[in-house]
Amino acid sequence: MLAGIVGVGVADAIPAEQVFRCGHRAVLAFGFVQVEKRDGGDRETAEFANVGVVLLCPEVDFFGSLFERHKYKRITDFFPELDSNIFKAGLAGFLKELGRVTSRDHQPAQFVLHDEVQSRIAAFKELVRPRESIFHFGEVATVLAADPRAKLEELFNFYIKRPFASDREYQEIIMRRSLADFLQKIQLAPFYKLDQRIGDDTYNVMAPFVHYEGNTPRKVIKPLQLAKPATTEIYRHGDAWISTVRRLDRIKCLPKEFLFTVKQPVANKQHEAAAQEICTELENYGAMTVRFADREAIERFARV
Repeated sequence: MLAGIVGVGVADAIPAEQVFRCGHRAVLAFGFVQVEKRDGGDRETAEFANVGVVLLCPEVDFFGSLFERHKYKRITDFFPELDSNIFKAGLAGFLKELGRVTSRDHQPAQFVLHDEVQSRIAAFKELVRPRESIFHFGEVATVLAADPRAKLEELFNFYIKRPFASDREYQEIIMRRSLADFLQKIQLAPFYKLDQRIGDDTYNVMAPFVHYEGNTPRKVIKPLQLAKPATTEIYRHGDAWISTVRRLDRIKCLPKEFLFTVKQPVANKQHEAAAQEICTELENYGAMTVRFADREAIERFARV
């Protein structure tokens, strides 16, 4: 089965030999539809939230999709500057295009002719092609499954209809992935270890990117999402990291260079002031802060 997520990156041409039957299970391709928001028009600093999944199993002519059509708040909370009407109109246009491409009842068929298989693969490729839109597909992936409809629902429930508590950290996960890609692009990734504990036996914390000198953590890079929908959330999240930096400093375990790459709120003076207050306090305890979109500043810090 073939599936795709609307987001950064699209799969290359799908070879016909990738679609085959394996016992009583079939290969399905799937992809997640994401809404995209860019800082300064740069795709490298873009951020995404999953809103749907599309799945293809050509050999049984199954071409299905599921979308979050009602709970828009989880998306607008991620991107407070995204107008809800623009989001709804964009999603409606994307679903219209999806319906044009699929144009079936999503019922698996018993027998499918070779030409029909090729036609479905071609339609899927057209759907996931690169496009300049807030809605687009990310990388296409494949999975073995016996029931394409059940697998579609499983993917949707796990990746889209997740508990909202998990979504609160979703943006920092995305920011981390973007930073990892950036470090790889500028050929600095080999100098940084991922998910390292810094501190001692009495107190320690996990850091996403750590550069060592010998056995000593020298540089740390940590994405920090402060573009929250309420100032209370900004203060709570920021205060947690202020406390962490202060504690590491107190036990003499604060790395010499600790950088927070900060996603700042926009278009709200109170939110901007709260985020700036957090950044100032972090700097008072010896950390550094830069905007997440400032790739030049991040590269200057990351060089070893």
